[in-house]
Amino acid sequence: MKEARAPYDPSIELKNRYFLMRHGRSLANDSGIIMSNPAEGIQGWGLAEGAEEGIRESVGRSDLPLDTLIYTSPFKRAVETALIAAGIISCPKPYIDEALIERYFGSLDKSGIQSYRDVWSEDAENNQNNLHGVESPADVLSRLLNFLFERESDLSGRAILLVSHGDPLNMLLTHFSGHPVSRHRDTESIGIAELRPLLP
Repeated sequence: MKEARAPYDPSIELKNRYFLMRHGRSLANDSGIIMSNPAEGIQGWGLAEGAEEGIRESVGRSDLPLDTLIYTSPFKRAVETALIAAGIISCPKPYIDEALIERYFGSLDKSGIQSYRDVWSEDAENNQNNLHGVESPADVLSRLLNFLFERESDLSGRAILLVSHGDPLNMLLTHFSGHPVSRHRDTESIGIAELRPLLP
């Protein structure tokens, strides 16, 4: 894996406008479990019944232009969210990119959501935390930054929506706020189906 970039320098302007969106309410959310294994999350565990309403509300309140480029995690819940968002603003079909995939929670996958707190507590002490086989904050951030800077190399002046998951998006927001990724829980959590700009 490529090494993570240096913390964002606010004096350097990004060439594109980035928006972050967490997937809509999913079957895993309703079941109260962690679903981070690509073997199951890509094909199953999609959006829960009624989730589309929250997605429509978030996208409807946004100022995303018609030529917005949408990139999404390959997980079913994210792809379904991205397709709904694309339909609302009549923009091109979303691109699927593995860099936006859910953080892997190792042996804690399919455990109750109370396991998040144990992982987050370890994260705060160590950005290389891989207890229980979880993907470390440093590795999550590295793949996200590599994705983002590839877009910066290829594109300019575009609105780009990234549809992903809670931990990856919070880590990206934390980094662009100038804080260590280990402190990602100090950043206001991005809610289910919430759409937020990467930068103010």
